[in-house]
Amino acid sequence: MLESLLKKHWGFESFRPLQREIILSVMQGNDTLALLPTGGGKSICYQLPALAKEGVCFVFSPLIALMKDQVDNLTKRNIPAIALHSGLTSKELEAELQNTLNGRYKLVYLSPERAATKQFRSYLKNIPVSFFVVDEAHCISQWGHQFRPEYLQLGELKEIVPEANFIAVSATATDPVQTDILKFLNFKNDEHIYRKSFKRDNLSYLVFRESNKVQRIVKILSKMHGTGLVYANTRRKCEEVANLLQSNGISASFYHGGLESSVRSQVQEDWLNNKTRIVVCTNAFGMGIDKPDVRLVIHFETPKSPEAYYQEAGRAGRDNLAAYCILLTNDSEEKSSWTTYPSLPQLEHILNCLYNYHQVAFTSGKGITYPLNIQEFIERFRLKYHEVNNALGVLHALGFVKLNEALFNLPKVKFLVGQEELYKYQVANEVQDMFIKLLLRSYGGMFEHFVGLRYDELAKRQKCSQEDLKRQLSKLAEDNIIDYIPGQSGNSITYLRARPTQIEFDKKVYVTLRDREEYRQEYLELYSTNNSECRENMLLKYFGEDRKEDCGKCDICRLLKKTSFKKNELNNVIALIKEQTVNNSLTFEAILSLFSTLEEKKIASTIKWLLNNEHLIKTNRTYTWNKNQE
Repeated sequence: MLESLLKKHWGFESFRPLQREIILSVMQGNDTLALLPTGGGKSICYQLPALAKEGVCFVFSPLIALMKDQVDNLTKRNIPAIALHSGLTSKELEAELQNTLNGRYKLVYLSPERAATKQFRSYLKNIPVSFFVVDEAHCISQWGHQFRPEYLQLGELKEIVPEANFIAVSATATDPVQTDILKFLNFKNDEHIYRKSFKRDNLSYLVFRESNKVQRIVKILSKMHGTGLVYANTRRKCEEVANLLQSNGISASFYHGGLESSVRSQVQEDWLNNKTRIVVCTNAFGMGIDKPDVRLVIHFETPKSPEAYYQEAGRAGRDNLAAYCILLTNDSEEKSSWTTYPSLPQLEHILNCLYNYHQVAFTSGKGITYPLNIQEFIERFRLKYHEVNNALGVLHALGFVKLNEALFNLPKVKFLVGQEELYKYQVANEVQDMFIKLLLRSYGGMFEHFVGLRYDELAKRQKCSQEDLKRQLSKLAEDNIIDYIPGQSGNSITYLRARPTQIEFDKKVYVTLRDREEYRQEYLELYSTNNSECRENMLLKYFGEDRKEDCGKCDICRLLKKTSFKKNELNNVIALIKEQTVNNSLTFEAILSLFSTLEEKKIASTIKWLLNNEHLIKTNRTYTWNKNQE
């Protein structure tokens, strides 16, 4: 039965390692923890048993974009699914909850915040539940890299539906995070934990120290084939790098949360169909996207955590063919600005600025969502973008505010009258008749549910302006012919508690979060500056895996293989070269003479690696240590 469902809906003949065992555990009603690497097929582990079991499967996910991607993919496979996200109106939400109660959907995606509402819980009591899914389950732990306090309440759902089991899935859970997942989701004592090694045999992890990063990318792409991603930390940097790559003859586009939905969709579509070779993006890109033939993932800047790096780099090579994960490093200014953890006074100042920006009165504001123009906010209070960005994440973790995903919801229309009454209206209203015919020609299903409209396409078909179109839609709404919801866009922020008369942070939680963040940054720094340990083994060690053999493919393993040095021997060679060239310029022959017992070829390979990573600078025929790289 399981294989037939797999073949029917996903087109696969057999399961990947551990998938069948995880699915059977879920089917048997066990609380199950599935820890699989990025690209390891986590979604099928709950989507397939959701089809096989009676009832509705509820999936709690942190990101609207991820929910939408999953629902779109399921819909294409003829699996009934819906995402109950904040972009829905209260009327739409109520209708879809009623549809869920009536058995219309097999999988329902929603945020942990939605799970805590009285409205959802009142429905849940009457809905037959197959099981609960906690996606990105590391968010439940203060030790996790994306801690979200709303995840802590998910365990309470067992009190409403005691017979329902949980499956928690993650690709980035360290040992302390795993312990928290089991604890806060109230897993039974007979825990069923399935963990696949996080190693990816087809990936090569490389680190290049480089001052001209764009030229390094151009050089890499000239030697490699296939599509790739370049991750950057800011919207501005994404646009800047994409434009520079284009000027070097590379097919590239940029993607970030500030683009309109139609633009983002087009960028994504062109890349998926290989019309664009490279997308330069923030971490807003990639969640839920499974493009198997990505040959290259480059990080233009150091990411915020080893978890983020592993997850983003893991989008390469999902077809199990050779692929490369490259970190470009050594821009100390960017690192310091993006990784500085905000102090308590900074957090208090930015939180007060937010309260004043939205004119939130003392003891009010809890649960209210306000629009937030971040650029305007920064300029009004003379703040810096990276400071606000860092602070918002910590303020969320401390339970004060939540920055919501940028919404680009299309305007929506649904007919309120039947076809007979609509016809009478059309006969009596000649102008509106043309626009009604336009809607009916362009979209289906508007008598049953809301349909998203594209103003630009409709205006082009009608040969009118978008303003004319909006006026006619408003007129139809005034005449009670349609229910018309104008589109909305931009960031918003939700206050998770009322504005206090005196701000007090939980210092114990703050210190835990800060210390863990500093540990992540120290580990990334160690990873990028390391010149003797296997890169992949360093990543695996972070996630609790102690592998003895080296990968043989990363830049360190390749250097050791080329020079035939042992690890300690290589360290000693590099240390001596640094000592002799840090305040001095030496010729190749002079450097070679420092190592009378070692082969010339080994020293030459080491010098070449040091040059490629800008540790050494060559001027004419002499070599000097690059002090700027310290």
